[in-house]
Amino acid sequence: MRPLLIPLIALVLGGIVFVNVAKLTLTNETGKVIERARVVEGQTARLKSDLEQRNASVRRTAQQKLGMIAPESDSVTYLDPPAAR
Repeated sequence: MRPLLIPLIALVLGGIVFVNVAKLTLTNETGKVIERARVVEGQTARLKSDLEQRNASVRRTAQQKLGMIAPESDSVTYLDPPAAR
């Protein structure tokens, strides 16, 4: 019984070390993913802001140079395309 006890304890301790190393690796990778998500969120906010500024510029130019105005949301009518013959 005693000769089997030492290898069994070594195997259990090795398993505990393996699980802890795997957990540490996973925690590290999770931190990297969270940091990358923050960077992407910042880029998305910057791009949305840039898009809104450009859209406003296009609307302003269309209104000033072409006399176009944006219709009210309830005044837009959608038409069905004619049926194919």
